[in-house]
Amino acid sequence: MSDILADLLRRAGVDKSSTIRVTGPAGLAALLWFCRHGYEQVGYVRGGPCPGDDGDLVLAPQTCDVGALAGILAKGPHPRAGGVLIIQTPIPEDAKPGVIDPVHELLARSGYSVERCVRGHHRELHVARRRSFSPERKAA
Repeated sequence: MSDILADLLRRAGVDKSSTIRVTGPAGLAALLWFCRHGYEQVGYVRGGPCPGDDGDLVLAPQTCDVGALAGILAKGPHPRAGGVLIIQTPIPEDAKPGVIDPVHELLARSGYSVERCVRGHHRELHVARRRSFSPERKAA
């Protein structure tokens, strides 16, 4: 698992000097993993977004449904423009080829471009990069 996560982070452009924010109820274990593996700028964020705290990576290690993801995107921390968000969601039972994934649709509406998805154990890990323009946030 450690090698898989490290490879995923490396491919996303996140290294040991990147500013990393972890959020959510499963965040403590992820925070400890980052600290034990030599990541230098890692912090746990519990409250809402604060532009001064925008990091290179925001990780929500717990599995969340579309509603919980919407809450994180609206009220949780977010990466800087060009930064990465990594979240995991359950794989929809009615997922069909050619049908737009509601998670990808929500991420796109919120200003993210999905770069990679990894499926396994009834969950899907999404790696999304924040665009410099976020339509929903600008309109608010």
